[in-house]
Amino acid sequence: MICNVRIKTCLSLFALAACAYGCSGSGIDVDLAPVSGVITMDGQPLENAIVIFSPEKGNPSSGKTDAKGYYELVYVGDAKGAIVGPHKVRISTGKATEGQDSAGSGEADLANASLEDTVNIDTPPPEDGDVTQRRVVKKKKTEKDPIPEKYNTKTTLTADVKDETNTLDFKLESK
Repeated sequence: MICNVRIKTCLSLFALAACAYGCSGSGIDVDLAPVSGVITMDGQPLENAIVIFSPEKGNPSSGKTDAKGYYELVYVGDAKGAIVGPHKVRISTGKATEGQDSAGSGEADLANASLEDTVNIDTPPPEDGDVTQRRVVKKKKTEKDPIPEKYNTKTTLTADVKDETNTLDFKLESK
């Protein structure tokens, strides 16, 4: 009887150890390489720019530039780097680009909404009672992204991430 309990206990501990070993690690089964660099526009460091590296297959990596234009890519969670291989590169400030409009898409542009643009929830619903018709009111003026579309929505930028430490600088021109 005591022997059966010991065997069951040992088997249970072995199964638990196997599960814990299988759950350890980052859970990322892709080859990542560190990527960093400096982004300038017209020779000046580009601060607060969002950099996105999109591989042919897999999840993109992204980063944000500091005051000196320096960025470092992060893949998923705290995994640093980007998938090894060719990428399309998009650089943006996160502001809407000219011609980019979410008003007709059916999606509320909450990132660019201010409290003055929304319906006050404390107000009574419309006469027909259909509260689903409450939507964020689109701002009339959209600030143009200072980065030309050829670097973001219609990017022409590419990068080849090698299986080593990558320093990839981008020199953008506003014209």
